[in-house]
Amino acid sequence: MKDSLKEESEIPDGNESDEGPAPAQSKFNAFALLNGDDSESEPSEAEEEKVIVKETTKATPKSTKSKKKKNKKIQKVDSDDELDKILAEVKRKDQELALLSKDISQTPEEEDVEDEYNFEEEFDLVSEPVAHYDSNFKHFTTQRLKQSLLLLSIDTLKNLDPDQEFKNLFGNLSLDTIEDANTSTSLAISPEVLQQFKRLARLTRGWGGKDRRGVPGTSRKLLLSRIRDDWLPTAQKPMSMEEIRADELARYFVYKEDTVELADIEFKLRKELQLGVKYFKFDKISNVHDRVANTRFYASVVMTPDPESLMQLLQQNPYHAETLLQVAMVLLRQGNDKSTSNSLIEKALFVFDRSFHKRLHELMSEGKSELIRLPFERFLNRQFYVCLFRYITGLGERRTFYTALSYSKLLWSLSPAEDPIGVRYFIDFYAIMSEEYKYLINLAQSPLCTTYEKWMTPGIAFSSVLAHLHLDDKEGARRQLQIAYERHPYAAVKLLEVIGLSAILPIKESKIEASAENIMAAETYLVRAAILWNDQDKRQFLHDELMNLFQTKPITKQSSSIKSSIYSLFGLQDTKPSNDIPFNLIRFAILSGENKIMAKLPEEVWARDDVLEYDILPPKDSLVEYNEFTGVVAKNSGVTDSLLDYVDHNLLGTIVQSRTAVDDFDEIIRQMQEENPDQDVLRLEQ
Repeated sequence: MKDSLKEESEIPDGNESDEGPAPAQSKFNAFALLNGDDSESEPSEAEEEKVIVKETTKATPKSTKSKKKKNKKIQKVDSDDELDKILAEVKRKDQELALLSKDISQTPEEEDVEDEYNFEEEFDLVSEPVAHYDSNFKHFTTQRLKQSLLLLSIDTLKNLDPDQEFKNLFGNLSLDTIEDANTSTSLAISPEVLQQFKRLARLTRGWGGKDRRGVPGTSRKLLLSRIRDDWLPTAQKPMSMEEIRADELARYFVYKEDTVELADIEFKLRKELQLGVKYFKFDKISNVHDRVANTRFYASVVMTPDPESLMQLLQQNPYHAETLLQVAMVLLRQGNDKSTSNSLIEKALFVFDRSFHKRLHELMSEGKSELIRLPFERFLNRQFYVCLFRYITGLGERRTFYTALSYSKLLWSLSPAEDPIGVRYFIDFYAIMSEEYKYLINLAQSPLCTTYEKWMTPGIAFSSVLAHLHLDDKEGARRQLQIAYERHPYAAVKLLEVIGLSAILPIKESKIEASAENIMAAETYLVRAAILWNDQDKRQFLHDELMNLFQTKPITKQSSSIKSSIYSLFGLQDTKPSNDIPFNLIRFAILSGENKIMAKLPEEVWARDDVLEYDILPPKDSLVEYNEFTGVVAKNSGVTDSLLDYVDHNLLGTIVQSRTAVDDFDEIIRQMQEENPDQDVLRLEQ
């Protein structure tokens, strides 16, 4: 790829100044169709900063000693046994609070981390790939993360701009040509309504601008998207985003930990924060209108699937991210309408883009996306993951492979160890197609692929062989092919069958013991292997070398697949056969839409009640605690959430029972607002 792709971004950085509120907007007939309520403006950047300051300057909790005294005073007991129970409970809660209330973001000047016991040192001494996963992926230490950051970096924002790649691919591509492509509409819309949208855009202060990247209410620019003419101009922000506070961050690791002391988790987080890593989460705007939209979406997708109801919901809520993503998939399945589907996905990306936190915006603008973390435990974070996955697929269809590779790096960097959506199962394809051969070789040799055995996927292992061949390094290709063969013997046999030049295989497939995971992981590579191995000389090399390996290194019984301990990370501890398949592989298989891959999924996977297209296998906090009155009860630490946490259950029951007509929703919203007059104010408090 040309060096021009790695120039510094011309997009303005995150330095911003507050702007006044948008002027009053005129009403046009176009909204008779949309019925959208866009009269509310988003909080200014100054207000957002005040909220952040307010959160971070809260007083620290009182000492555990004073808490114990207070708790002892208010507890009145009648027996020694009851007193012992209360004291034990108080002690446990105080210990948890003491950990979570500490400021783990302290710098070395405030607290010398080097003087503490470093539990990661013993993991750093392990040089061989680890056979099985552990909770929180402790073998992927801070030191190994530091070694991997460069491979997760996008370098510059220009690498996330497909128009920039078009310019590099086609030379002096006319700006008018690019502009014409960017002005295409995503849904059928009349010229009259389109003109009204353009007129409203001029009245909505900060909307679009010449570069189509303006965001109302702030001088910041969009980083991942450009505004199209058929998008309804609005000053209302559809969601919010906040940086996860230091005293809250430990909870995201505590709930899925089973071996390491809590103090060690705190130590690891401090070391990460010293590298510059920041954790963020998207949040929903708490108002009646949004709760109604969430409820209607859940009813139309989960309770009684109804594509027509989804289309109506999209008309009334044009920036509801879940609806945009789901309608895009409906159009793709029902009519194979890729153009409209990709446009809706791009619109969903805009929804997240305009909601970026100021600090995240700064990191992205500086090309430091590898320092951004979005915990997969949060529902809207998961929606962002899905949106990026869908967008990458669209970029591949447009043959902007380098941009797709850059977005793959961004998606992987949001959670490098967990990789919840399975980027390592497809990133090699975009690396080869964009001719980033050296990058792929470095990736295969990095801790991102060598820390655990299963991190070296068949795709990365065998595509690295091809990368060496493209660089005329046959010796390196032989060494890498031997590693790939030993790590993935089943995939090697199947690859020889697909790519090889002879009809007779050296070993029958039935003679190889392969787990469900081995079979699925191999299929993720085989579905695109023929596209990658399209050169006759390279196919001949692969055939000859594999035939030689089969003769000199006969396949032995394949090692067992991943232990079910990986599932304790997500609070899903069952004993079904699907347990030998990592969750990120299952998510990738379903999101890819590849029939050959999905056909390899065990039936037990489809029988689960948490395999939903809009939220596949969401993490669950299944911790329990003992209550002296009710016995053992479930406990939710507030780390995980789902769409059900944002719906109105009374309204949901009404919709399911009567399939309430669309015309009745205005009356329902009015009644809910009368019952909860302060709900809409919550938007300005976030």
